[in-house]
Amino acid sequence: MIETIEKLKRQMDEARQKDGDWKTPYYELMKTLYDQEVLFFALSRSEYDPETRTSTPLISTKDFGGVPALYVFSDADIASIWMSHYKHVSEDMKYGLIGAIRKDQFGFLSVFQIAGSLGAQMIMLDEGGDYIGMDISVFLDAVGVDPEKIEIPLNQEELDKMLENRESPAVRFVPVPAIPLKND
Repeated sequence: MIETIEKLKRQMDEARQKDGDWKTPYYELMKTLYDQEVLFFALSRSEYDPETRTSTPLISTKDFGGVPALYVFSDADIASIWMSHYKHVSEDMKYGLIGAIRKDQFGFLSVFQIAGSLGAQMIMLDEGGDYIGMDISVFLDAVGVDPEKIEIPLNQEELDKMLENRESPAVRFVPVPAIPLKND
């Protein structure tokens, strides 16, 4: 599927250069990305917990002229290139601040929905390789996701406490395990 993603990126680029139909490969790219079995997300350095070796997905304003973006990678190698280039690792240099989330895990879909509700407007896909920016609202629409219906993972204790206190759940990312660095 990685080959399909790269092919669609090339088709988009070629269509833009020729003032052609770039929207069709753009939408197909979004659907193909969503169909991946696993995606890799840059994790927040400030939210990193050294005890649990987890963090939350990174929303950064470093690209797109300060527009908040969720950093997503379609491939572990591309994520590793980005992580190495920006030294995006834990302080003890044992973990890369990249997390893998499987599509069948509870949080795969909600990562995009939560990012949108937290203010992310873009998805920075595959920085460190042949990268592309995607509008997160267009992405959610293209893959048929209702951005208003966010599934928030809660354990039974949290749920009971909220019901007892008549509180609504806070929209937040679930912590994601950081990937251990290979010792070469």
